[in-house]
Amino acid sequence: MTIEHGKTLITVIGDIITIKAIGAFNKEGIVKTIAQLKSEIENFDGNDFKLLFNYLETEGGTPDVFEKINECNVWLNTQKMVAKALVIQSSAHLAILESRTPARRSQNAQNFDNIEAAMNWLKSQ
Repeated sequence: MTIEHGKTLITVIGDIITIKAIGAFNKEGIVKTIAQLKSEIENFDGNDFKLLFNYLETEGGTPDVFEKINECNVWLNTQKMVAKALVIQSSAHLAILESRTPARRSQNAQNFDNIEAAMNWLKSQ
């Protein structure tokens, strides 16, 4: 049994789900995170929601992490997601994420370098 790596804190305020990723992730860690996220989205009972991903404390992930993230984005594209904001300061991490997760391209998503700007944008969507 492989030990999961990476920690996630998920909070919900109104129609915005915030996911704070901390550390370096492996497949087991991201699978747990995705299960938690899906559970939160299911609590919306088919109503609109918005996502804020806080990657400020993320150290990256193994290649299979990005495969799972892309699968999650395929699923998100079938849900009532209105908008998604990513807060990320590492241009290298962003480039890897964008190249490995093509399902993100069809989403109403923006990238930010601070949480306040991301939250303001989400509230305007």
